Order: sequence, then structure tokens, then C-alpha cells
Amino acid sequence: MAVAAVLLAACGGGSPSRSSVLGDLADDYIVPTYQQFHRDAVALEDSASALCASLNSGSLSDARGALAAVRNSWSRSQAVWVGPVMERRSWGLVRWPVAHDEIEELIVDASIELDYERLSSRIGADQRGLGAADYLLGSGEEALDALGESRRCQYLVGVAEVIAEEAALLEADWAQSWEGGDRYRDTFADADHGDLDRVVNDTLFLLERITDLELGNALGVMSREASLEAIDEGPAGAGVDDLHQRLIGVQAVLIGLGDERAGLSPLLGDDLTQRLVEQFEVAFDAVDAVQPPLRHAVDDSRQTVIEARDAIKVIQITVATEVVSRLGVVIGFSDADGDSSG
Repeated sequence: MAVAAVLLAACGGGSPSRSSVLGDLADDYIVPTYQQFHRDAVALEDSASALCASLNSGSLSDARGALAAVRNSWSRSQAVWVGPVMERRSWGLVRWPVAHDEIEELIVDASIELDYERLSSRIGADQRGLGAADYLLGSGEEALDALGESRRCQYLVGVAEVIAEEAALLEADWAQSWEGGDRYRDTFADADHGDLDRVVNDTLFLLERITDLELGNALGVMSREASLEAIDEGPAGAGVDDLHQRLIGVQAVLIGLGDERAGLSPLLGDDLTQRLVEQFEVAFDAVDAVQPPLRHAVDDSRQTVIEARDAIKVIQITVATEVVSRLGVVIGFSDADGDSSG
């Protein structure tokens, strides 16, 4: 485990290898995160089917809870979008800002089958995924009346099936076999493969997306005009949860989530690790002070959102300067540049 590697170094046994640190990160965080994402996605599929079989307040609440869980596990995975998720461009199936009018057009057009094949490969990314499920489940009891329309329920179940299938493939890629060969966990742990650079780049790009593309644009500090559309929140108003969960993912990569989950900290040294620990504590406190929904908070409690952005920005700067320098990482361009996935 990562703790053993840290203790060994502290006792004079030498610094842990990059391969061992990457292997621990995969075993302690990445593989379990994709496994949890798969379990949560199956639960969403089951709850969507149960809802459509029995439309009532309880089944609607269960489906919304399942949606929140799978959205959280997907958000926690974003800091480690290397390998299969990038090759498969999974975000196009799982989460993309949706076009509500186009979803309604699909529901109205009875000539279009709303089955797995159509929803997974023959419609746009902005008509499926977690955003589509969020839209279909709505935010009030009126969603029950809307879901009484059979095609709307069929759409919801089909979208959930697509997410669950993609989650199953990602888990298998990491834990069983990738492209007919070794599991990606083993490829990731190979220090010569370049995934250390990729995962540090991913954490940096994610922090930049949060602070600049999302919060920065929503607040109007990165553009001439503020744009709340920069925050992909949906009827569930889960923008603050998204921030918190993605920050958990970044923390897991950099310093771990507990005594036995050290992330990359064995390679960073005690001083830098401790400063990151303190920066994450401030950032989590600042994010948790924001009252959801996030779009409303940007207008109603702007200073609180600014403080959350500033706290995350401190971590971003530390990664861009000290972490990158300590690890000798080359900063490149995001494989998702130009995409609007969240």
C-alpha cells in the first residue's frame, strides 16, 4: 500500500518508485472509483425502470437519489481521465450539456426508436447522458405526470442503460482487460508509459476548467459578460456537489484521501504535501460554504462563490508550478480541448 511506501522512505529504505506510486493510486482510488461508478450507474438504470413501472413520489425520489450518486462518482473520476475514458470519449455518452429542445423533439417524433442502439450511437451527445436523465426527472412532482407519457419514460430508461453499459466497459478496461490485452491498471502503473504526466495534466486542466471556464465565466471575471450557462447544473441544482466531488478527485490524485491513500504525495515530499493538505482544507471549507444551487449562489451570494474560486485557484497555481516542477511533468494540451464535458 501507499502508506507502506511512505514509511519505508521515512525509515531510510529509499524513495518509492514512480511505478509503485502509480500502482497504488490505481489500486487505492482509480479502479475503485470506476467500480463505484458502475454500481451507481446500474442502480440508476434499475431505479429508472422501477419508476416507470410504478410512477409515485417514492420511486421518483429513489431515481433522483440514484442520479445524484452516479453523477457524484462520475465527477470524482474526472481527475483521472486517462486511458480508456479518453480513447472511448466516454463523456459523450455519460455527461454533456444537453439541449432540452432537441430532447423534446425526439420524444415527440414517434418514428424514432428510443432504444439502446439509437441512444448510444445515433443521436447527439447533447441529447443523452446524465444531463438528459436530470432533465427528464425534473425538480418537482409534476415530473410524474410528464413521465406518464410512455416515450418519455422509455427515453429515461434508455439513457440510463447507455450510461450503465459505458460504466461496465470502463470498469472492465481498468480491472480486467484493455483492448484484448492487460488491464489498463497495469499499463497505468508502467512509469515509462507517460500516464504520470497525463494524470498531472488532467488534474491541472480540471482545476483550470473549474476556476476559469466555469466559475470564472459565470462570475464574469474571465470574460466581458457573466454567463451562468458556463455552469452545467440542471434541474437538480447539483453544481456545488459537482465542485465538491471533483475536488475530492484532485485531492485523491495529489495527496490521497486518508492515511492509506497517499496519491502522488510520496513523490512530492513532506513540505509540498503539507501545504497542499492545508490548501485543500481551505478549499473544501470554501466550497461547502456555497449554498446550492450554484447558479443562484453566483447572483445571491457572489462573494462566497468568489472565495471558493480563489481557494481552488491556489491549488491550481501550486500544481502548475511546484507539483509540475517537482515531478518534471511536461504540460501539454488537454485531449478534451474544445469539448464541453462536465
